Amino acid sequence: MPLLDPRQVRATFLVSDTAGAHHPALIDPAGCLGYGELADRVAALAAALPSAQAGRRLVHVPLAPDRDLVLGYLAVLSAGHVALITPPEHRSITAVYQPDLWLHPDGTFEAATPASDTDAPRHLLHPDLAVLLSTSGSTGSPKLVRLSHDNVLSNAEAIASALSITPADRAVTSLPLHYCFGLSVLHAQLRAGATTVLRPGSVTDPGFADDLRRDRVTLVAATPHVVDLLDVQGVLDHQPSLRLLAQAGGALPPERVRELAARGRAAGWGMAVMYGQTEATARMAVLPPELAERYPDAVGWPIAGSAFRLDPAGVDEPVTAPAAPDGPVGELVFTGPGVMLGYAEHPDHLALGRTHSELRTGDLARIDADGLVRIVGRRSDFVKIMGIRIDLGQVERSLRGHGLRSCVTGRDDQLQVTYRRGEQSPDQVRDLAAQVSGLSRSVISARAVDELPLLPNGKPDRRRSADLHVTETSGQQAETAAAVVAVLEPLVGSDGVDLDRSFVELGGDSFSHVVASVGLTRLLGDLPPDWHHRPVRDLVALADRRPPSRWWSPLVQRVDTTVVLRGVAVVTICGSHVGLFRLAGGAHILLAVAGFLFARYVLTSPATAERVRRSARIAVGVAVPAVTVAAVMLFGFGTVHWSNVALVHWLVRPQASNNFWFVEAYLVIVAVTVAALAVPRLRAAYAADAWRTTMVAFVVLLVPRYVVIALYDGPLRGLPGTVAWLFVAGVAMAVADSRKRRLVTTAVAVAAAVGFFPGQPARNLAIMLGLTLLALVPALPVPRLLVRPLGALAAASLHIYLVQFQVFAFFGAPILKFAVAIAAGLGFCAAGNHVLHRRLPPLPPVEVIRRRMAARQLVREDMTCVDARS
Repeated sequence: MPLLDPRQVRATFLVSDTAGAHHPALIDPAGCLGYGELADRVAALAAALPSAQAGRRLVHVPLAPDRDLVLGYLAVLSAGHVALITPPEHRSITAVYQPDLWLHPDGTFEAATPASDTDAPRHLLHPDLAVLLSTSGSTGSPKLVRLSHDNVLSNAEAIASALSITPADRAVTSLPLHYCFGLSVLHAQLRAGATTVLRPGSVTDPGFADDLRRDRVTLVAATPHVVDLLDVQGVLDHQPSLRLLAQAGGALPPERVRELAARGRAAGWGMAVMYGQTEATARMAVLPPELAERYPDAVGWPIAGSAFRLDPAGVDEPVTAPAAPDGPVGELVFTGPGVMLGYAEHPDHLALGRTHSELRTGDLARIDADGLVRIVGRRSDFVKIMGIRIDLGQVERSLRGHGLRSCVTGRDDQLQVTYRRGEQSPDQVRDLAAQVSGLSRSVISARAVDELPLLPNGKPDRRRSADLHVTETSGQQAETAAAVVAVLEPLVGSDGVDLDRSFVELGGDSFSHVVASVGLTRLLGDLPPDWHHRPVRDLVALADRRPPSRWWSPLVQRVDTTVVLRGVAVVTICGSHVGLFRLAGGAHILLAVAGFLFARYVLTSPATAERVRRSARIAVGVAVPAVTVAAVMLFGFGTVHWSNVALVHWLVRPQASNNFWFVEAYLVIVAVTVAALAVPRLRAAYAADAWRTTMVAFVVLLVPRYVVIALYDGPLRGLPGTVAWLFVAGVAMAVADSRKRRLVTTAVAVAAAVGFFPGQPARNLAIMLGLTLLALVPALPVPRLLVRPLGALAAASLHIYLVQFQVFAFFGAPILKFAVAIAAGLGFCAAGNHVLHRRLPPLPPVEVIRRRMAARQLVREDMTCVDARS
């Protein structure tokens, strides 16, 4: 087979019909590099390489968004050699595929052998071979994708056409260039005569949005994870030059696609949803931006010159969507000039020609009458986790090579390793699986069994292995899961508890936090600080890691500090108001607790729309009971002003006494906080360093705290601006990610509490103590007999606070006032929850688990395991 003419390779990437010699091809911190100069420099570098006619070389290219490396990569292709592309910091693959030449970061090449041996290439390379890439799930493994010159050229041209890329477009390197998606952006830009902005660093860098505006970037490529990072920093807002957001590398939820497409339409940019795999060079399908809102669940149509078909025989695993009435489901098979030559798992495979004429994607899909493709599931031998496509069989083989016999399964958010007990510890298995898969150990589940589940033919039973991770059906775990569901289901509605979702995802909020926290602590022991963001299944697993019981365990239980502070605070508030004792400051502690929980439940969401939704839900939960009580007091007894019903007393009558100051201040502070984080710069600052940003706001809010105290006295201490520092202090305590930061936050907050109420040292001291406990002590010991009453008081703290003033008017004795106020508040809370949430009685807990398992089993029984046919 004749060698490809090097001039043709050069033309593949450097010649454009629309771009002139001075039109910028690359922009980086050093300036612009025009297409003419680019061609000259690549030609000079290529000429300095050994002649391909004397033997083609395998060249290691540690590709990154650096001008010298990009020029070196293009020179390798221009000279007719083969580029082995890896991340800059990753060279282990070169131990298997020993390169002839090394490309250094400064753009120079170094021979791997002495000069006298350079005429003898190490490998026999097929003439069509141009690029070697790791699949997105095999970084570090010897399995590579072999791509031809035609693969790269055809895919670049098809992408440029599908995205309407012109010389006026500028794309930024928002993705790694060693990743097929990021590399295809460079290829398409060069082929279209457009500009690529080589930007080192991460999309999370504070100056990323400013750089896009400065360089007039029109196209940003992103995986779902990168989309969230860009959005939380406000990068997608206020980009006047942005024309297109190109998303691939995993599926975004349809509602997220629709939201982004609508925002883009309003801001003047479009969103193109794409679908691709390394084995297809890059992208296989594109959904045009103008149709993203109409078909948010689709991946589009095949790129030019390519086609899809469905293979019904490929449906050998459960599908995540029903097959009717939208048409048949089959494995998606891709054909076209982008299909790879094949895989390489050994250096000898580099001499092979084409071994694949079509690509079996491993994805299950539907294709409608117009050819529109929708992905509905995956075969079990492939799974995409965190946007990374994982070959489960390859991971299993790699683990076996390390001496671990296992069955590897997975779902969208978890790689599951089932292995024989005693061979290694779970932590060792997770570390090893992370090493061979390229995933974080946080998304790897390891389960030890006495014997691996097998099919009748002796092969691993993947279904039963996956069930060990998914359904937790065995013995004590099932009972624990049932008990956890019994705690959570009344708090999140009657639709049931999905064990794969977190308490927040199920609809939990700061109101239901108390009941959930107390109930789960009783079942599982001490909870981690982020328990509400962990899948319920992970909480069930905590029972297996509960520390040994101490002698005091039957008498004392550790309870979340926020729960203790809420319960104790409302008792001190009510008791002080009726004159049983004098211990003020509880309401101010509650405001700091509210900020702490607001950070944990609302501000953790990266999307502005989700933060608004969560904060609105909390605001309704506060405002509705407050307005209800205020209306009764106004129209029934005339004891409050109309501004109390409207919750604007702080604005209309700021110097008058106000029993509802806490509610009004809380609602105003929440609204201002959410609005502030909708500002792109502030949102970006909070995303980059939440604690530092919050502390700046904390210090700023200390100004009105001191100014108002110095100039005025009385009810003005309840104004939103005067007490906002307490709420923000709670936020800072929640986001402090180190002990040093927690200590700094505590010191500033305690110092601010000194003298807040002049002449009331006990009140100031109570606030200081509450702030210190909130910041530094995650849980407090409570006598077990008091845990349930304390939890009930904490859950009803708002309602008790609201009704106490009205109850006081009807009773004389302080103890009677106190008891009736507590009872009325508890009743009001129970009634309010029933009316507001309209919850149905939960099913018996064990029956809930059994019903869900039965439903899953009905689906599984209609499917066949991957290995069952062989």
